[in-house]
Amino acid sequence: MRYVYSLIRFVPDPARGEFVNVGAIVGSEASSEWQVRQVQNPVRARAIDEHGSLGAVWSFIDRVGFEIDDFEAATHSLFEPGVELTEEWLWRLHADHQNIVQLSAPAPMVAESADGALEQIFDLMVLDPAARKRSFTNKHTALAALRSAYSGLDITRGSELRERVTLETPHHTTRFDFAVANGRVVQLARAWSFQVPDQAALAEQVKAWGWTVQEAHSTGGRVRTATGEFDADNDIDIEVVYVPALPPQAAPAFVDAKHIFETLGVRAVPHDLADDVARRARKLLGPLPGQLRA
Repeated sequence: MRYVYSLIRFVPDPARGEFVNVGAIVGSEASSEWQVRQVQNPVRARAIDEHGSLGAVWSFIDRVGFEIDDFEAATHSLFEPGVELTEEWLWRLHADHQNIVQLSAPAPMVAESADGALEQIFDLMVLDPAARKRSFTNKHTALAALRSAYSGLDITRGSELRERVTLETPHHTTRFDFAVANGRVVQLARAWSFQVPDQAALAEQVKAWGWTVQEAHSTGGRVRTATGEFDADNDIDIEVVYVPALPPQAAPAFVDAKHIFETLGVRAVPHDLADDVARRARKLLGPLPGQLRA
C-alpha cells in the first residue's frame, strides 16, 4: 500500500543547520491510517540542545498525536474530526515548520501497514530501537480495499461517495464508513476487523450497530453526511467488509457478528472481495454514460 512520510527533526540552531531526526509521521489517504512516533531515548537530541529548546519538539509531536487520535476516533464514532488528515495536511506541516522543529518534505513509500512503514523509517533514518510490532490487522485494511474498489468503478469521492456518515432511526444512531448516493442513498457500507484483541468490546459494537440496522429495515432512517442529509429507505443495501481472523486465533466476536449479519440479511465479505460491494453500488447508481446501450 502507498504511504507518505515526513521525518521530524530537531534543529536547535536553524542558521547552523545541524539536526537530529527524533520521530516520523506516516499515513495513507487510501486507508485513513495515520501514525506519529518519536524516539524513546533522545540522547542524541539532548547532546546538541544548547539552549534548552527540545521541549518545543515534544509539544509539536503531542499536538500532532492529538490530531491523529481525534481523526482515528472519528472512524469509530459519530463525530467529525477536528482536522482532516490528508497528504495536503502533511505538506502544510512541512511548510509551516521551518525553525527549531522541521519536517522533511513528504515522500511516498510502500509498506503493508503504518506500523510497518514506521519500522522501516526508524531502522533506516531515525535509528531508534523503539519500533513496536502490531500483532493484528486493523479495519484500515478493509477501508482501503473498499475505497479502492469504489474508485476503480468511478464512484466519485465527495459526490457519489460520502465518508464517515451516520444512520439515524427513531431510537438509534450508528456510524457507517461509506454512503453511496445519487440524490438518495443507495448503499451503506461498514468496515470491521475481527483480528482485534478485545473481542468482547468488538462484539458489543457490532450488536449495537445491528440494533440500528434492524430498525432501519423496519422504519427506514436518515443518513447524515458532512455535506447533506438523505432519506434511507427500509430496503437500502447495507454491506459489511471485514478483515477475517487468522487461525488459530479465537474470534468469538465474529461468531456473534456472523449470526447478526445473517439475521439482518446484511451481506458481509472479507476485504479481498471488496470489489463485489463496489459492483453492487455501481449497479444501484446506474451505468456510466459511456456504458449506456443504444
